[in-house]
Amino acid sequence: MAGRIVAAAQGLGVGMASILLAGALSACSSSPAAGPSAAAVPQKWVDFPSVLADEDALKQTLPDPASMPGWKAHRKQVNQAVSQVSEEDGDDCPGCKLDGNADFEAGTAKASFKITTFTTAAEASSYLATSVKKYGKNASPLSVGMIGNETTAYSGTFGSSTGDLLLMRVGTTVAGVLVTGPSDVPKLQKMAIMLARRIEQTAAGQSANAALDTV
Repeated sequence: MAGRIVAAAQGLGVGMASILLAGALSACSSSPAAGPSAAAVPQKWVDFPSVLADEDALKQTLPDPASMPGWKAHRKQVNQAVSQVSEEDGDDCPGCKLDGNADFEAGTAKASFKITTFTTAAEASSYLATSVKKYGKNASPLSVGMIGNETTAYSGTFGSSTGDLLLMRVGTTVAGVLVTGPSDVPKLQKMAIMLARRIEQTAAGQSANAALDTV
């Protein structure tokens, strides 16, 4: 997992491929982690079975300048995901199809988004659980509302960046948002809701147009 994460950390140095290093989901499930509280997130989420395997569609799913008013866009890319174990770092991603990431900044704050798509929701859930299991050792849990179908969030240092990180499963995808700078859990929540809604829209065959000012 380390290699997949660090790979997207080039550019701004906080890309979401650098974030799926860690954490621990609660024992049974998708409950939010305990920690500093944030506003409730009254949302309904569909656990869709659609496989998002189209590179162009996934690139459109990632946030763009129109969906991030006030933020400057940097890198945005989609690549074929690697499913085999790497000899270099043991990165294993069974069933994964595509990796997409996008980076933004506003002043000293930076935001990175990542989506990894899978063949099934079960494979996505397993990948998320394995990834976050490595991560909670060096970060503090954040309490956030349920976003997507499984959610966990942390505050801490991720690679060379310090900030708030939210990882979630949305149907057959694993997605993450990393926001560096002063901790702002409501901002993290809003970005994650936007990303989850954009994923849902693509899975439903719609144009991904959810934005920070519409969620």
